[in-house]
Parts: sequence; C-alpha cells; structure tokens
Amino acid sequence: MEALKYLSLISQVGFTMVTPILLCTFLGMKLEERFHFPFTLIFMLIGVISGCMSGFRLIMNTIKKMDKKKEENLQKQENTFVLPKRESRIFKNKDE
Repeated sequence: MEALKYLSLISQVGFTMVTPILLCTFLGMKLEERFHFPFTLIFMLIGVISGCMSGFRLIMNTIKKMDKKKEENLQKQENTFVLPKRESRIFKNKDE
C-alpha cells in the first residue's frame, strides 16, 4: 500500500511539472505566430519555473502531511494505557 502512495506522488509531481511547461510553450508559440516576436523561449522559461515551484510545493505539502500523521500515531501510542502483566493466581507455576 505504501508503494502505491509513493508511485502516485511521483506521477502527480511529474504531471504537475510538465503541464505548465507544455501550456506555456504552446501559448508562446501561438503568440510568436501572431506577433512575430520570440515569445516561445520566454514562456517556456516561465513554464519551467512555475512547474518546478508547483512540484516543490506539492512535495513539501506531502512531507508535512506525512510528518503530521506520524506525530498523531505517536500520540495515540503514548495515550494508550497498557496494564503490566501480573502473574496469574489461578495458574501458578508448578515450581513453587
């Protein structure tokens, strides 16, 4: 189950980074066709920067969520009270 979480995170980061790059490149190409100015490179750089920032934010938010879940699990473990084991009065050791 843990492997599927990491696989989905990796694919989500990939899509998060590639989508702005492709959209900005496409927009730059269309603007370049219309205005005859090299917009493609400018918009491609904007797409790369925004894609990297989005991917970084996604990873950092996921790490924070994982740390929060670990802390909650530790608090649950600390809050559970377990009675210490005592010797049974019914089933005594035969050595005694």
